[in-house]
Amino acid sequence: MVMVMGVIIVMSLLLAATFAYALAVEPQARRDQDWNGALAAAQAGVDDYVAKLNANDNYWNSVDCTNVALRGPAAGQNSCGWTASTAVGWQNVSANNASAGKFHYDMDTSVIYSQGAVRLSSTGKVGSTTRTIQVLVTRGGSTDFLYYTDFEDADPSNTVVYPSGAPNDDCGKSGPTLAKYWWNGRTSTDGCTEIQFVTGDTLDGDVHFNDTPLINGTTQFLQGFETSAPSCKTTPYSVSNCKRGSGTPNLNGSKATYADPLSLPDNAGAFATYINQGLGCQYTGDTRIKFNSDGTMTVWSTKSAGTSTGSGCGTFTGSTPVTVNVPDGQFVYVKNWTSQSKCTTGQVGDGLPVANDINVDVPTFYCGNGNVYVEGTVKGRVTVVAQNNIVITGNLLLDGVAAGATPAGTSVAGLVAGNSVVVGHPVKCTSTSSTCSSWANINTGTNRYIYASIQTLQRSFWVQSYDKGAQLGTLNVYGSIAQKWRGIVGTGTSTGYLKNYRYDSRLRFQAPPYFPQWTNAVWSGRTTGEIKPAYT
Repeated sequence: MVMVMGVIIVMSLLLAATFAYALAVEPQARRDQDWNGALAAAQAGVDDYVAKLNANDNYWNSVDCTNVALRGPAAGQNSCGWTASTAVGWQNVSANNASAGKFHYDMDTSVIYSQGAVRLSSTGKVGSTTRTIQVLVTRGGSTDFLYYTDFEDADPSNTVVYPSGAPNDDCGKSGPTLAKYWWNGRTSTDGCTEIQFVTGDTLDGDVHFNDTPLINGTTQFLQGFETSAPSCKTTPYSVSNCKRGSGTPNLNGSKATYADPLSLPDNAGAFATYINQGLGCQYTGDTRIKFNSDGTMTVWSTKSAGTSTGSGCGTFTGSTPVTVNVPDGQFVYVKNWTSQSKCTTGQVGDGLPVANDINVDVPTFYCGNGNVYVEGTVKGRVTVVAQNNIVITGNLLLDGVAAGATPAGTSVAGLVAGNSVVVGHPVKCTSTSSTCSSWANINTGTNRYIYASIQTLQRSFWVQSYDKGAQLGTLNVYGSIAQKWRGIVGTGTSTGYLKNYRYDSRLRFQAPPYFPQWTNAVWSGRTTGEIKPAYT
């Protein structure tokens, strides 16, 4: 009996201690539960706003007076009558159940043009606990990929492969609207020039083709690739269903996958509008820009004399260059002059074009066109935009990053061309007959390094006179490439360049200023971070 009573007393003491402990930790458990619930409610707010954006692509452009979650003192300019004294509006996560949590969000659209994003601050509340997260909501763009092409055949404006113009609409004779992908009707009998990937080409980053890629070698797609060719959906999986050609690509353990087509915008003209808002520098006609490692750029632009080019962008007198600060966080836009004619030696500036360069005979490179010739070391964040073409005349590097090194730091460069982005390759005729039959490089062939995000809105990324002169080496691009049609950079190992394209991983979180985005992609949160609670 004594033993039984002793056990009962011990058990009673243990039970009492357990109840005491439970009572002591219950408030903390409740706080922990509310703490986690508030974060989930804040994320629910983000999901709610993203859903509204995807239902209405311009939802960011005004304040929705019917949205309770937007009502409050930080709503900004609105027609709802909300002011700094307006009470914060809270939307229940679960309808008619306030205890499940609620959210409120504020949108900041000040970077919608420069970054293509809405900065959303969403606050979740459970009980008396609030937590706020800030999310950059964006549709993304071509900088999501190392390499993107719409059509995998040659640019219909390429006079080397189409001396008399593209043969038919399938090849883009009448523009992209009537052009066909390989998977929806373009065939080997159409007369289109199909561009291939070959052994020696390396692409280290995500790759997207709207078309079906032609692979006739052991091209290295080190992150795999995706294509919009429906045959790539076929099961069981086989890379042969996602390509054409006899090559066996090295996918480095990754796969080729299907993805819906993505559409590039054609909005080069929008930059002229942005200039009127004081968002960059505008130059006219053929313009030469050398970026300097101290954060300045030296500019030659004879047609800009007497014209307004933006604040701090220089005043031009004849052929005298100006050196100004890089418009950090903004862009440089080069527009067409009223007339065009063949350039004479040195007319562009800084010795360009060089003597005897046959490329001056190509009308798209005539002086007066909105062409910009760039090279140097970029310090800052800037996008160069041309109404016509961008010609890269030497290495284009980033501050503090040696040629061949992984991109790092805060400097970033964008190149956006209404027509093409072109790697300069001066060539001279060396035959003595009336019709030239042999050519030589004017400059010594060497590897080229380009640290930039490249986007061609109507044409392609290619190398001048890629089929002439001796082999140049390897074209190294660290950034991203997006083009309407495939541009040609060489003819195997005979002329031009081999490709070494590597993704700049920083682009996952930041694009160059005012860089165009997809026209048909969905909105989503790009970066997320918790900040001090905005409301209690």
